[in-house]
Parts: sequence; C-alpha cells; structure tokens
Amino acid sequence: MSTAVATPTVPAAAARPAASSPAPAPMSRLFLVCVVLAICIWGGNWPVMKFGSQFIPPLWFAASRFLSAAILSFVIAVVLCKLRLPTRQEWPVVVGVGVLQMGLFTALVTGALHFVMPGRASLIAYATSIWVVPGAALVLKQKLSPQQSLATVCSYAGMAVIVLPALLHADLHSMIGYLMLGVASLSWAMNILQIKMSPGVKLDFALLPWQTLVAALPLSLLALAVDGAPSFLADPHAWGVIAYTGPLATALTFLIVLQMTQRLSPVTVSVCMLGVPVVGLTLSSLVFGERLSSDLVLGMGLLCLGLVLPALPSLGLRRLATKG
Repeated sequence: MSTAVATPTVPAAAARPAASSPAPAPMSRLFLVCVVLAICIWGGNWPVMKFGSQFIPPLWFAASRFLSAAILSFVIAVVLCKLRLPTRQEWPVVVGVGVLQMGLFTALVTGALHFVMPGRASLIAYATSIWVVPGAALVLKQKLSPQQSLATVCSYAGMAVIVLPALLHADLHSMIGYLMLGVASLSWAMNILQIKMSPGVKLDFALLPWQTLVAALPLSLLALAVDGAPSFLADPHAWGVIAYTGPLATALTFLIVLQMTQRLSPVTVSVCMLGVPVVGLTLSSLVFGERLSSDLVLGMGLLCLGLVLPALPSLGLRRLATKG
C-alpha cells in the first residue's frame, strides 16, 4: 500500500512505465484510519503517563513500557512465524528507532512530566517539525509542496501561540522540563531523517520486537542502577498504566507511526504528529483541569489546520487545487 508523497523532480527514466517505479497511489482510507487511531492513542497516552508518573519512577516507567511491548511483540512474531534477525542493512535503523525514537524520547518526556503539565508538554515533545523542516531541506534536499508549506506555517504559528506564553512565565523548575522535551523532540526528528535516508529498509512487524528490545535493555539496566528494584509493581494501578503504555501505545502504535515515517514525507509526518498534542491537550484539560485558555484554543486551531492541509492531496483534492 503506497501513499502520495512529496518527492523531488523525477528523472525521465523513472517516468517510464517500469515495474520497479510505479506511480504513487493515493493514501488508502484504511491507512488514514490507522493514522488517526495512532494519533488518538498517543494523545491519550500523555494523561496516562502523567498519572503513572505519580508512583512509577521515570526510568522504570520507560523501561516497563518497552519491556512489555517487546515481550508481546516477540510472542506475536513467533506465533505468526515472522520472527527473524535483522539484516546488516536493517540494524542501523533498528538501533536508531530503539535508541532515538523509543528509548531516549520516552525517558526524557517521562522525566519532564515531573516538572510540567502534560498538555503543553506534549506539544513541545511532538514539535519535530521545528527540526525536520530545515533538516529535510539541508540533508534530504527536499522541496516543500504548496500544501506542505502552508501546513508548516500553520504548525509553526500554532506552536508559537501555545509554547511562548508558557516559556515566558516559566520558573527554573519548569524550564528543566521544557529543555528535556526539546531534546526529546530533536531525538525523534533525527530518527525521522535517518529512516528517510534508508529507503531500502522496510519497517514491518518483523523489526518491531528488536526495536523495542533495543530500547528496553539499556533503560532497564539504567533503571536498576538508579532506582533499584521495580517495587512499584506491587501497586495494582501500575499494571493498568503499563498495559496502556506498552502493548497499546507502543507495540501497536509504533508500528503504525513507523509505517507513516516510511510512506510519507518527513515534513508531513512531523506535522501529522502535532495531532497528538491536540488530543493530549484536550484530555489533559478534562482529566487534570489544565485550563484551555484562549491561546491554547487558537494554537490548537492552527495545528488542526496544519494537520488537514498535508492530507488534501492524498484525499484526491490536488486536482481541485491546481484547477483553482
């Protein structure tokens, strides 16, 4: 299943009807539903992580998330006869996903939730377009389509409206959390660009067990060294939190998001991921009473507009845009 992706000018040889270079097809409705599902699950994960951070240490929180996801994905891979070792070409991407997008990102955002509320925090963590847009232009030499350009402007404006007031009034305690979230955003952006620079690697379910294992092992060793034994497992609430953040928000959702990263352009992926903080902000306001002020409402409106615009070509509206 392929999707409409913004690409550089195609050479004439590739334009011929060769079997190895088919024309990109529009995004299927099933894949679009999966993308929306992933955004909603990850948006809901932020209030769950904030709740779990009250009784689970940050490192153990991140480690338990990927340990549970690794166990589940290994079991499913064995049952489906899909378990295999990654090839030499696949290992760098497996390590990149496990370290940058899973391990480092999750450890940083989980720790940051001890300093800041989940609503605005989710926006900063998922603001990968800040890094991906210039990175795609410099590293991948990618030119933005009109839809991507307008979506990027809307997403930058939305982030500025939401984040700047918080930064201007933040104390040292909050600034530590915001700094951790900024580094987390950068680590994910680096992995997005790495994946786009590895077109020969297919991010299917066969690699997911190894990606989660790469994330889980160093996090578990670090958690043991820093926080000691996982005594939080005696709390029954911990098991519900781990069930959501591990099997659901990791094993299932990461597979969808990695497919997005491979099928869509880096800019489109980074803008689409801003839907996560929109869901997170809404749920945080309902669960934790995080007030939806006028700046949050305006910012979320701009983010939603930025989310819709990249999808217009894949929904068959490109011809309408060119005719107009």
